[in-house]
Order: sequence, then C-alpha cells, then structure tokens
Amino acid sequence: MAIRVVCESTELAVECLQIAQSVEVEVAPMVAGDDWLAAATTHPAEQMIAVALQAPPELSALVTLSETAASQRQRALVSIAAPDPYAQLVRGAGSDLGVCMACEVEVLVAILALWSGGAYHAWQASIRGLPSVDRVRLKPSLAGTSRMAGQFVRCDATHIAWREQPESPPQPLGRPRDVADALLAMRACEGAGARVQTSVDVDRQQVLDVLFGPPRALSDPASKAALAPYGLPMPEEELCASASRAAAEAARLGFPVRIALASPDLRIWDHPELALDMLGSAAAVRDAYRQLTAMAQTAGRAAGEEEPRLLGVTVTAENRSHALLGVRCRALGAVRVAAEIWLADEGGQASHDRVLTILPVPEDQFERIVRRFAGSDHLLGGEPALRAERLGNIADLLLRTTAFALDFRDHVRSIELRPVAVLLDGQVEVREACVTVSDAFARSLTNAS
Repeated sequence: MAIRVVCESTELAVECLQIAQSVEVEVAPMVAGDDWLAAATTHPAEQMIAVALQAPPELSALVTLSETAASQRQRALVSIAAPDPYAQLVRGAGSDLGVCMACEVEVLVAILALWSGGAYHAWQASIRGLPSVDRVRLKPSLAGTSRMAGQFVRCDATHIAWREQPESPPQPLGRPRDVADALLAMRACEGAGARVQTSVDVDRQQVLDVLFGPPRALSDPASKAALAPYGLPMPEEELCASASRAAAEAARLGFPVRIALASPDLRIWDHPELALDMLGSAAAVRDAYRQLTAMAQTAGRAAGEEEPRLLGVTVTAENRSHALLGVRCRALGAVRVAAEIWLADEGGQASHDRVLTILPVPEDQFERIVRRFAGSDHLLGGEPALRAERLGNIADLLLRTTAFALDFRDHVRSIELRPVAVLLDGQVEVREACVTVSDAFARSLTNAS
C-alpha cells in the first residue's frame, strides 16, 4: 500500500515521487498547499503522517501535528526544504515534540523506507557490510551497532540499502549522506514528545496586580515581581531611588556589587552601558548612580524618548558566573510554550548560538536540547555531579517559566530572561527580566462596557 505524503507544492510532490521510485518505495504524494496541516491530520487509520514543506511551519502547527499523531498512535515525519538557520532551529523544536524532522525530501524518503520495513531503530544497525568510505559517512549518525537492528549494505554504486537479516532482500534507502541524515533525524526524536505537568501553587491575584494595565513591557523590577511567586531564582537585590540609598544597600549586601538602571523604557540588554559591575565602595556606588541616571537621559533622547521613566537603580550582590543564557518564551495554546534559548556571552552572541524548543519536557530529556548548542561542551563541562546540577537547575527554571507563561497566557505576550547566569556552583539566577503584557485587560474593559 502506498504511503501518503502531504506536500506543500506541486514541485515537492513530483520530487517526492521521483525519489521514492528510485529506491522502490511506494508513495502517494498529494498537494495541499497552505492546508497541509488539515490534510495531514485527517486520516487516523494510517500508521504514518508524512509531510514535505518548502518553508519552516509555525510552531503551533508542529504542536498540533505531534498531538494528533500521539493521540492516533502514528509516527509523524516532516521535511523542510529551506536551508536557512531558522529552519534548523525549527527542526530541533519539532524533534523535541517527537516529530521526525528531515532536512530534504531525499531524507524523508529514506526514513519512510526504513519505517515501512520496520527499522524503527536503524541507527543501531550494523555497518560492517559497507565499504570503508561509507562506514566513515554513517558512523557519526549511529548509536552503537546491533545485529538485532539489521545491517546496512551497498545495493549499487550510489545507494545504500538496509536488510533485517543476511538472507533478507535489501531495501534501498538512498545516497550515503541522505541515509546518515535520516538516521540522525530518527535518533533526535526517539523518546521525545512526552508532556509533563507544570503546576506551581501561587497567589494568582498577586501576579495579576502586577500585570494589570494596558499593553506594555514591564520594567525589570516589575517583571521580577510578577515572576517571583513562581519561584524563579533571582539574586538578592534592592531597588534604590537615590544615590545614598544605593550606597547603603550596597554596604548591607557586601562589596563588590553590581548596579543597573531600572526603567520600563530602557533595557540593559539594549543599553549595556547602563549597568556597572564590581563596584567596591560606597563612594563608587554613589558616583555610579549619578553617572547612570545622566547617561539614561542621553540614551532616552537618542531612542526617541523625551523623558525616559527612571525608577532608580537596582543594587545586586556580585556573583561570578560560569555561563550566561538568554531565554525568550511565549505560550502556544493551553499546554505548550515556545522557548528560544541562546548563549548570551560575547562568543555565543557573535556566533548566534541558539536553540528553539517546545516546553515542557521531562527534566531527564533536557540534556538533548542543550547538546544542540555549538558551545554545549562549555556549558556542560566539569565533573558529572556539577553538570547534573547545572542541567537540573536550568530545567527547573524553564519549567517554572513555562508554568507562568501557561497560567497567564491570556495576559502575557512574552517573557524574556536576559541574562540567566549559570553560577560556578551550578546554581542559576535571573539577572534581568522583561514580561510583556498583552491587551487582555483593555479588551476585558471594552467588553464590560
């Protein structure tokens, strides 16, 4: 029986059919255009949902696809032809949902060939029957070898095949590079997709009192006040509206300290000059207060603000960090949250080292997300116990942020934590936060009238 493949365009449908014929896989491509999601999720009797797309889909569409496949006990497979970096991020997010994400139609067809033969764990198959050059190409995509998972062989000068037993007829798969990508895609989604409960017992009215008002971006102190009931780890800090108060609080916290301007109009990540680190005396704090407030007026005028609103400065005890992360979250419906996470130190920002994922995920699956960073070795370096501590604390922070985003999905458009400091002892702390309020309150007042 032919495998139905929902295609976004006629060109993809033709390509899918031609590639499938070259490896003896029966497919029935159908062109669905923008209605590909509806076409892919309306055949519960099928064992597989296969979709070929030109451009990255909306994350909410991937959530719907994964939820439908899980409820109907189907395997979901999506290929995205676009080669841009964002498409790669979306593939990672889809894998976290348990969707097998391919980079090209050739890879999609290779996966269909393996699935149709029952080779669901083909990355464990033996490669001993391959020429040495093919073993080199496939080895990075394998997770050990087992004869129980079958074996790879050459079926002609350009194609690799898989067979379950030495006497079994080989199933052609495609070119070695495409087979390697297919195995990586299958491994990436294996065991993923489980959804965990994210509930934190909080005083909901306490949070609503902070959020109440028109659409706006809350200041760092107000954002932290909204997030604090959810137990997000934050450094000990004080909001000070005068130079003398800032000096007194710095002495209480203990030197050295960090002071940063607090304003709903000026973000520290946009104006890093409005924060000073490692201040070692009360006199230095007083001078810094005056310097920052003067610089804020100049920065506000340059940004088009006649008079930027200044709340004062926050004074924070200085803690040395091992790494810095940036986090941006937004709710996708009632049960999932899209999270963009990036390395926020200078090297990570210069290289745009980031991942996209869908939360929540079980804590024990969080390492697979971190491994997608190019700089993951630095983040995960050190003794195993310290690595586990870091991963556990980052995962807990994201789960608490997810709970907040879901509980107030009607009132909050996005949450940005920038940076999250990963400390030397494995603990984490949110140093700057911005909660952007939606128009929910304005709409409720309009409807009431």
